[in-house]
Amino acid sequence: MRFDVQLFGLPATEYTQLACHAERLGFDTVWLADHVVTPARYARIYPYRRSGDPGIRPSTPLVDVLVTLGHLAARTSRIRLGTGVLIAPLRDPFLIARAWASLQQLSAGRAVLGVGVGWMAEEFAALGVDFTTRGARTDELLRVLDLLWSGQPVAHHGRFFAFPTVHFGPPPHPPVPVVVGGHSPAALRRAARHGSGWFGPDVDLATSARLCRQIDELRERSGAGGPFTHHVRLAGEISVAAAEAYRDAGLEHLVVAPFTRLPAGATAADRRAALDSVAERLAPLWPDSHPVGTTGRDSS
Repeated sequence: MRFDVQLFGLPATEYTQLACHAERLGFDTVWLADHVVTPARYARIYPYRRSGDPGIRPSTPLVDVLVTLGHLAARTSRIRLGTGVLIAPLRDPFLIARAWASLQQLSAGRAVLGVGVGWMAEEFAALGVDFTTRGARTDELLRVLDLLWSGQPVAHHGRFFAFPTVHFGPPPHPPVPVVVGGHSPAALRRAARHGSGWFGPDVDLATSARLCRQIDELRERSGAGGPFTHHVRLAGEISVAAAEAYRDAGLEHLVVAPFTRLPAGATAADRRAALDSVAERLAPLWPDSHPVGTTGRDSS
């Protein structure tokens, strides 16, 4: 099995400390969640919690995920670097394409572009972007990324984006994996059609397994080829027994978010200890090729 860690809402300097520590422990990928701004008032309709409250407050620190991943690329050497997920319709496709092509080169092929359409209408309003068309905008944006990363002179005339023939440059090498997040029918279709993976929300095992089956069926019906990875949130207790239940369901690449269980006022040392605890508890399932830093194995 492989295990990832998702980070969000931390002081900017902590991302480096935790990503480097996650790499030493043997985590496969570090995912950064994304928001650009926190509206003073917004509807509590977060789709992945029954309460609708995402836990984001005006005091929650936000970082630019692109800048932060670039910094992490310079401070790490093995762990993969992704967005879990980037709110794609808030961005320009040219800037996304250039940023991730650069990150892929600077990180020696460790970049992963995770995209979603967002859920907070007030954030879109603050940035002057139409919330109601975010899904269609994202679909077209992903098509534009494919064009720009083709290595060929390209032009595009679509509903949201239009440009004459341009030369973007050589394609990223290796190609940037695009992982699509979300659990709506449209998101599942988007993952099956555009992605090389799916980034699952914080839902229970039965729901994750059902959503993965739906994506696999969509891919099979469309004749989609190539590798595809389900990055599924390990919900509830973090333990060998819980992870084995996911493995038995055919889900072997799990994402943990251990800091959500920490009390208010938790420190950087508390978060580092939480990562240690996850690695220790899941050590029997860790890939042989990855070290587990808290069990006495040398991570060099």
